[in-house]
Formats: sequence, structure tokens, C-alpha cells
Amino acid sequence: MNYITFDIETYSPSYLKHIDTSEFRTSVVGAYISWIDKYLAFFESEIEDFLKLLLEADLIVGFNHLWFDFPVLQKYCSYNLSELPSYDLLLEFEKQAGFKIKLNDLCKANLTDDIKTDSYQQFKNYHKENKWFELADYCLNDVRLTENLFRLIRSGKTLKYFDLHQQKEVLLAKPVASKNQIKVGNLSESIF
Repeated sequence: MNYITFDIETYSPSYLKHIDTSEFRTSVVGAYISWIDKYLAFFESEIEDFLKLLLEADLIVGFNHLWFDFPVLQKYCSYNLSELPSYDLLLEFEKQAGFKIKLNDLCKANLTDDIKTDSYQQFKNYHKENKWFELADYCLNDVRLTENLFRLIRSGKTLKYFDLHQQKEVLLAKPVASKNQIKVGNLSESIF
């Protein structure tokens, strides 16, 4: 199965203090491309290249990408991103555990010392301060963490988590790629 695990970092042109996906723009997309076994970063001027790669994937993997990342990226895209075959780790976790969890909390419970590199307070200013290397590095680290969790899920392992200071485990549904038709202009791209 050819798949892409990705994450985005955003900015707001008007520096909103609340989450509004219609206002946000994309600073950088970080992605793991399985069929070339590489992690790549795409800055805002390169998003079209990333969107073309999505059409080559059998499955798109992310953490909260259906609610957040796709709506932000949709403004750059001529096809409907929600029609792509997707596996959202946060959504799958919520289906089984009954609540949402932070990526870092899942990483702490399952990936030993492998956790997020920066806090929100640090990385939220990277775009404003033109710290592009730091922004890409932060984003790619989140992709790597999501990819490592995804590999556990694909191998059939349970994910550990803490609920009221008690460690629990949950088995998430295994990802399945599906055949889809995405229309791009007058062309029809087959995904499988």
C-alpha cells in the first residue's frame, strides 16, 4: 500500500486568537511518502506539489487531519480532499476510547522517550519570525511521531493511554485503502 502520513503548520494573516480553518493558511506541510521512504517538507509555494502526491496515494494518514488539516489545505486544491481515502488516528482513537487525546500523550505512552520537540508557545511564532528550518523541523517531527504510531496500528498492536492516571490499552481498526475516483478538472485520477 502506498500511503502518505502528513501534518501541516498554519498561520493566520490577521493573527486570529481562535481556531478558524477558513482563515488559516499553510506555512509548511510535512509528509512521509511510503513509496520512496522519505520525509519531505513543502512550504506554501510548494503545496501544489504535495497535492499532486496525494493523488498517487492509496491512503492518507494524519492526526486530526479530517477536521483541521484538510479544511485548511482545501483552499489550495481543485479537488475535494474529503473524498480521498483517509485514516485519521485521532478519529479512530476517539471511536474506541470515547474521547479525544493529544498526539504527545499517545507518544509518551507508546513511543518511550519519543515526544514532540517544541511547545505551542515556541512554534507558534516560527512563521512570524521567518524561522523556516525550525518550523519544518517541528512539523516533520510530528509527522514522524504520527508515522511511528501508525506503524504500531498497522502491525496490530494496541495503543496505550492514560485515563485518570490509569494506563489502558485500545486496539484501533486496521487501515484499509479503498479505490476512489477523484476528478481533477476534466481528468479522472484512479486511486488504489
